[in-house]
Order: sequence, then C-alpha cells, then structure tokens
Amino acid sequence: MQRKLMLNFFGLLFVLSVVANVAQAQRSSSWLVQQAERQILVDNIAYYQFVVSVGPGQHDKIRIHRVVKERAPYQPMNVHQAVMFFPGEPTYFATLYIEPLIDKKIARDRSIAIYLAEHDIDVWGMDYRWALVPENTTDFTFIKDWGAERDVQDGEIALTIARMMRSTLRQPAGPMFISGLSYGAQINYGIASDDLLLPPELRNVKGIIPLDCAVAFKELQAVDCTTAAQVKATIDSGNYYSDNRSMWQMGALALSHPNWTSPFDPTVDNYVFALEVAEYPELTQIPWHFMGGSFDPDTGLPTGLNFTEERLWFELLKYNEPPYYPLRLDYETAAADCGQGFPDVAFASHIRQINVPIFLVEAIGGFGHSAGYNTTLTQSNDVNILTVQALPNGMEASDYGHADLLTARDADTRVWRPILDWIVAHP
Repeated sequence: MQRKLMLNFFGLLFVLSVVANVAQAQRSSSWLVQQAERQILVDNIAYYQFVVSVGPGQHDKIRIHRVVKERAPYQPMNVHQAVMFFPGEPTYFATLYIEPLIDKKIARDRSIAIYLAEHDIDVWGMDYRWALVPENTTDFTFIKDWGAERDVQDGEIALTIARMMRSTLRQPAGPMFISGLSYGAQINYGIASDDLLLPPELRNVKGIIPLDCAVAFKELQAVDCTTAAQVKATIDSGNYYSDNRSMWQMGALALSHPNWTSPFDPTVDNYVFALEVAEYPELTQIPWHFMGGSFDPDTGLPTGLNFTEERLWFELLKYNEPPYYPLRLDYETAAADCGQGFPDVAFASHIRQINVPIFLVEAIGGFGHSAGYNTTLTQSNDVNILTVQALPNGMEASDYGHADLLTARDADTRVWRPILDWIVAHP
C-alpha cells in the first residue's frame, strides 16, 4: 500500500511539472521537478524536499521544502492556512527553520516549521538557486546577474508550485503567507511588491511576516548608497561572488577544539571567537547581534549565550552556510534602501504599494525598532509589530538577538505562538 501511495505521489509531481510547463508557456523557461524526497520528523509530521529546474542552465534550479501533517504516508493533510519561509543570506531553509536536523540533542519538535505544522499550518520553504551551487565550482560567470530580484522571481515560482500542490480537484488553493529572517524578510517585501502587479486571481501573497529586518532603514540609507556604489564597482571589476566557507571552519573548530587558539584571532580560543561572532554587534548605525549573551566584566569577552545553546550556534556556523552567494544580492538590497541613482535595480521598487497584512517580529537586540520604519512606507492598514524583549531596558546588548527568534529555548512562547495566533486570526 505504501509503495502505491509513493508511486501516486511521484506521479503527481510529474503532472505538476507538466502543468507548470503549461503555466510557463508564455515565458522562455519551464519548470521541472528533478528530485523528490520525504522523511518523518516527529509523529505524523512529514518533511518533503523537491529540486525544481527553473531554467535552461546547469545551476538554474531551486529547492522547495514542505513540512506538514500527514493522514497517511505521502498524503499531506488538507489544512487551510499555509506559510512559506525564505532563508537569510547566506543560509539554507532546513538548517535555519528545522534545527533538529543538525542538532540531535535538542527536542525533535523544537523548530518553528515543526511547531506550526503541529498546529495545522502547512509550512513551505525555498532554497535560492545560489544556495545549490556546488563547492567545487570554479567558473562563476553564471552568477553575475543573480540578485535579490532574481530570488524574488524564484520565490514567486515556489509559491505558485506550492499552491498547485495544495490544490484539490474540487478546491484550488488560495494565496499564502510568506515569512523569513533577515534577508528572507527583505525577500518578503520584494515578493509582495511584485505580487501586487499581477491580476488578483494570480496573486500568491496573503500577508507577510518579516522577521527582524526590512528593505528600508532610516539609519542606514546614506551608508547603503555608498555600499551599493562600492559593491557595483566590485562586480564591474569581475568579482561576482562571496565565499562563505570560513564560517564552516569557525563552527567546526568551536565544536572539535574549543580551547585551541583561533586562526581568525590569535588573542582568543575557538570557543570565544565563535561566541564573538554571535554576540558582538555589527559595526553599523544599528548595533545588532545574532544572539544575546553574557560578557566577562573585566575583559569584555563573551562567556556564553543567554537564550540559545552555544553548541547549536556552533552547528549553525558549520552546517547552515552555502559555500557561495552572489554579490549582486548586496548591491540590490543596498541600492533599494538608497532609493536613487541605480536604474538597473528593480528589487522592491513597488514597496509603497504593498497593501497586504503585515506582522513584523523584531528582536530588541537585533534590528529592533529600526525595522518598523519599513512598514510605514506601505499602504497596509493591517500592521502589527511584536518586539521580543526578555531583559530590562538598557540591556539590549545581552538581550534577544537576530537569530534567537528561531533558536532560543523559549522561542516557542515568545515568538512562534504569536506568529501562529496572527496567522489564525487572518483566515
């Protein structure tokens, strides 16, 4: 029986590919499901992955994820509400939103994706095409024009495919919520910006749930104008990508040899250096950190994390970083915040016309209240903001950080439950 269900399931994927090709007939490319996998995460929560070809090139593919309750193997339950998560830059969907896949010591259901699925939300995700570029790649000319707007277009494809798969013969699936941490939140605004240009019956976005980030920041606009020009010059000089593999080494050394001297900073050991990456604020006009932690009062060096296990942070460094990402992402996101002088950037260009509901979740030790400015630029009359703060005012340097929203031990009550309640309140 299970083999028959599995064959029926993969047969559905073949039909999906055909339908998708027809849907894309007016474009120059087609969609084709190349790989499909399934595993059980906990109880009756299944995790599906699909690699989808979205263009003619070797690297023109994305990976779509689904975390959902099943009524039987290969038979996802037909639940009403759905949300698609987009990763940060540069991260993978699975390791960012399903942490038990990389840390076997935490509870199997300690993940925002599993949490929402357990509460009858159909959870989806996407890996950007640049996240699937192999480590042994040497020619990066193909990545030159891959920017935030390309990720937005791929996100629309992923949403369309998800809606196809959620539909039944009797009932087509409606638009979905979208969410994402950091760069994923910026992609939320970009997708919503483009989505509203489609005819109403083709729109995929029901509302957005940006997590601790935005496209536009009052404090960063001047800096981003300079950054955009600098990154554009780097791209024009022939350098198209950033190499992220040093992050793997930081995490691996903190796990395997925490007391050894760090090759990145000979004044501290591997354990302390990895904590510095988590806790020290980024040197911008908005001082933010990945995770809140404690510090030695004499040296100022970090001594531990307040909300997330140190081990989990080290594993995220080791496993959560694709080897490369295109510099054009940095160029387009900075140019979008600058707002002028970059005519080749279309990313989030219609952000002022966004009118869908918005639920911004901000970490007080992350981008904090700065991310709220972006919501004021939209036309939405349904905006809610949740500020996650665990410590008294004045202790922001040790309080909930950017990534704690997904990894903290109490994130289920502070962050995930309010998101669930907001989704349920928007049927």
